[in-house]
Amino acid sequence: MKKKLLAYSLGALCVGSIALPAWKMIKEKIAYHKAYQEQLTSLVKAIEIERWKTKDGPVYWDINIEIAEEPEYEKWDESYALPRLLFKARKKGERFFNLYSMNIDGTDIRIIATLEEFGGYVSPFGIVKKPTRSPDGRFIISTIGNDGFHCALYDIKERVSYKIAPKSCFIESWSADEKIALINNNSNTALLDLTDRSLKYFSDVYGYQFDDATEKFFILKDKNIAISKVYKNNDYLQSIPGDGDQIIYEMPGFKNPKRQNYLTEECVFGGFYGIGENYFTCNFEPNQSTYNIYDSKNPTKVIGESFGFWVIEPGVWALQEGNIYRVKRDSEDSDIKKMLYTYDAGKEYELIVYDDLYVSKNLKNNIDSIDITDYMPKLPTKKQYEETLLDLLYQ
Repeated sequence: MKKKLLAYSLGALCVGSIALPAWKMIKEKIAYHKAYQEQLTSLVKAIEIERWKTKDGPVYWDINIEIAEEPEYEKWDESYALPRLLFKARKKGERFFNLYSMNIDGTDIRIIATLEEFGGYVSPFGIVKKPTRSPDGRFIISTIGNDGFHCALYDIKERVSYKIAPKSCFIESWSADEKIALINNNSNTALLDLTDRSLKYFSDVYGYQFDDATEKFFILKDKNIAISKVYKNNDYLQSIPGDGDQIIYEMPGFKNPKRQNYLTEECVFGGFYGIGENYFTCNFEPNQSTYNIYDSKNPTKVIGESFGFWVIEPGVWALQEGNIYRVKRDSEDSDIKKMLYTYDAGKEYELIVYDDLYVSKNLKNNIDSIDITDYMPKLPTKKQYEETLLDLLYQ
């Protein structure tokens, strides 16, 4: 009898160990659908009852993220299923933020560095002047505040921070091999070599007149050229053949300059790549949300329009000011035309999401084939919308 009871107990334990993860998944699914329906109810109420939104949008949708008390540290060369965003967060009531990363759908949150490890607090200076992760995933370049402002390089692999220059900095562009960053350091352009952390100012390498004649470099990697807006009309500029508002250099080395209007008028200050380097946008303006998308191989050709500055998928997905923008595809069964996803860390944390998308090595070769629609909250179908409206009208 005892043997039968023991066998029964062991069997029940095994069944329980299998059932527990399944039950957890069911509970999570129920919680997700409940949270989804709550947001959908608020959205329909705002459009149909309160009349302060329309189906043409954009309408807002929160992505709720959970920051663990002791999150794992980011590994610089790890493989990921989705592009990742940089953000900083702090518990409400605390003074300083720590730096984190997460998948674009708000999952798999990792800490990159505490304030102490980073060497100071990360200073946001706008949509372009932002912290930037190196293409190989190892480094973060940012302005930090600590006894004044400094340009900092943080090594995720070694978890060490370096002050590489005084005052503020941001990335203008990357070299074709992605090992050298063109940095704007307090309005002085410099080359930051990530292999040895050396910083060389253009004025020291190419001369003051070279630096004074140029403004804001944009590198078209496929064409191996760098493009700069004409800034000062000095002797160096007078020596360059051609006529136009831009200077075109052969790369590497900024060789054989010539003047011409290579990019369109709105791209006179160059462009900014999105998640890939096949297309770019230009001329960010505050409160603007629609931008022309240009083909990198034919940089005066407009291939579409982006609802958001940093293109993820042309005409559908984009990133701007820490929010994810999307436009409904023709094939989707929804009356909602545009959605704007915002990240919310709940009552305990506050966060700032940066417009920096990192694509891990395993994703780079097929990044254009990844559809983040499979991971983000879906647009409500017409049926879901109508049923929610009926519930509101007859509750």
